[in-house]
Amino acid sequence: YSSVKNENIPYTDNRMYMAGRSRFYSEKPYVIKNCIDQRKDIFVAKVKGYFPKSEYNNLLALPPIIRNIEIQNKEEVIGECMYSQAQKHSLPMTKKDRKLTTLLDTNDQFMVFNNYYLWLLIDLGFIITDYKAITVFEKNTAYEPFVRTMMNLRIQSILAGSTKEKFYKLIINSSYGYDTLNTEKFGKIKMLDKAGTFIAQHHPNHIGTKRISANTFAVQLKPKTANCFTSIQSGVFTLDNAKYWYLNYIYNFMYKCLDRKRFHFVLADTDSIYISISGDPTKDCHQQFEAIVKDRYLDLVLKMKVMNLRHQVQSAIQ
Repeated sequence: YSSVKNENIPYTDNRMYMAGRSRFYSEKPYVIKNCIDQRKDIFVAKVKGYFPKSEYNNLLALPPIIRNIEIQNKEEVIGECMYSQAQKHSLPMTKKDRKLTTLLDTNDQFMVFNNYYLWLLIDLGFIITDYKAITVFEKNTAYEPFVRTMMNLRIQSILAGSTKEKFYKLIINSSYGYDTLNTEKFGKIKMLDKAGTFIAQHHPNHIGTKRISANTFAVQLKPKTANCFTSIQSGVFTLDNAKYWYLNYIYNFMYKCLDRKRFHFVLADTDSIYISISGDPTKDCHQQFEAIVKDRYLDLVLKMKVMNLRHQVQSAIQ
């Protein structure tokens, strides 16, 4: 999200900008719709919507709306199969659970999306049914020089076979977003004796206990308040930009170059994916995607290599 030009970003001049200061806020539906349709500004919008059934065949394998939502454990909500399995294993079915899930609609709720994620959903067929609010931000490019410098240092380290490349990668990742968003809230740790530990373990804010010595325990409690120095727009843009790249890779690369009949999504998270592949039976588990690449894509890659070679020959002759 460094504002570095990338052809895989078809919006905002092929750049993914960081969010700067807030320019304006509006709850007027026509203003929100206009900002979304123009595809010029960067923003965070709160909308309702859905994917039509005509798009289900393309989307059901991995629905593109990724959300951590509260779900009621009812058969009509989680499905007959999941409900019967939960009952079979005597799991509690009366309470609501928060689950990271993938959806084909906004579950009749207003949900927040940043501009890049929302535009990708719209390009995949997402239909907005209601507009709640929008905040438009200035485009910030101050991060680009830093990223270019660190990436050049990392490339030089890789070419030199130096382990410093991991150090430069960590600097880039931790400087904006990444796990810094998760480490700004720390648990409160107390050193207690057996009696104090017994009392603390019955406290609703108790997280965990570790024995230090015969009568000393490190008890971790969830603090009532916490300081966070990351701006809200940085957090929202970091999460939604990550979802954009994740889905862009799947829908605009994997689906186009791989035979979809020969691979299946087993498990998906916001930073990883597990896929089962019907590959070449004569090869072992290290074959990766070789056997399921489409012939059309292979022909395209070969054509690009030939064109590149021809260009190099012509340049050498000149």
